[in-house]
Amino acid sequence: MAPFFRKKSHMQKLETTLAQLQLRATTLADKRAAAQAALAEAITARDRHLVEGDIADEATNDKLQAKVDHYNSTVAGYDAALGTLQKQVADAEQQIASERSAAERKAASEKLARDLDAIEKALPIYLDAARKFTKALDELHHHFEATQMAAFVNNGLAQVEVASAFTLAELRGTMNAIANGTAPIPPAKEVPVPVVAVEPPPAMTVFMIRSARYLDHEGRKRFAGQYDDAIMPVATAQKAMRLGLAVSTADLRRGQLRGARNGDYRADAPDAVDIDTAEEHSGVHFIGPDKSDVIAQANFTEMPRGPGRTGTIPVYPV
Repeated sequence: MAPFFRKKSHMQKLETTLAQLQLRATTLADKRAAAQAALAEAITARDRHLVEGDIADEATNDKLQAKVDHYNSTVAGYDAALGTLQKQVADAEQQIASERSAAERKAASEKLARDLDAIEKALPIYLDAARKFTKALDELHHHFEATQMAAFVNNGLAQVEVASAFTLAELRGTMNAIANGTAPIPPAKEVPVPVVAVEPPPAMTVFMIRSARYLDHEGRKRFAGQYDDAIMPVATAQKAMRLGLAVSTADLRRGQLRGARNGDYRADAPDAVDIDTAEEHSGVHFIGPDKSDVIAQANFTEMPRGPGRTGTIPVYPV
């Protein structure tokens, strides 16, 4: 069975030619660099001989000069070849760019043609369906909204018929202009960027035993009034509870005291504690003005006393 060979397209041939030219240019550039280095060494050797060697030694003079001339000629030959190759590379790149542009224009023109075919196929179906819809609405002539809908659809129907005749003819002409390069390729339809939902940072609701100020997640200063609930960053809420400024919303005092002040406080009150700057002391909770309540919760009891005792105490005169 004879082997199957796929014939290369014109674009593939151009790309192969360009790759070969670029490879040859790279090889020549490497050879030119080596020749340039050899030329520099030859010039150094000749000049050293002229300055320090035996000038009367004509054979050495001629040999050193011949080497300089040889490498000079070699570098010049590489320069000429590289100049020719660079022009050939530029021409190949231009041909490839033209071929790609033509292919893109052809694809865009064919896509527009397919879109227009689809529109021309769907348009009569739409017009027929719209006429049937308005005819059905006409039977409800006694209903105001139905007659308004019929009028609206009929108006749009007439505009679509007129506009489509001009639009489709214009787009057919644009299709040919895109193919021959006299009209730009239509830009691709913009794809809406999906909206990424940003999860709110963790927050915590606490019941305030004292009025306080704190920074929210965005760094804005907030105020939390005494005996009201406050929503704050988790770390701030936990610090407020450690300081005794707030308690959990499950605390019994919330049911007894919530809203007791009825908003009777000022955000700039001097006794409001700044939670973020307040210092914590190892294990000692902050005790506010409600000292009696705190002490009562400690359940202190009087220690039992023994029976009374009597005795004498020696006193020395002063």
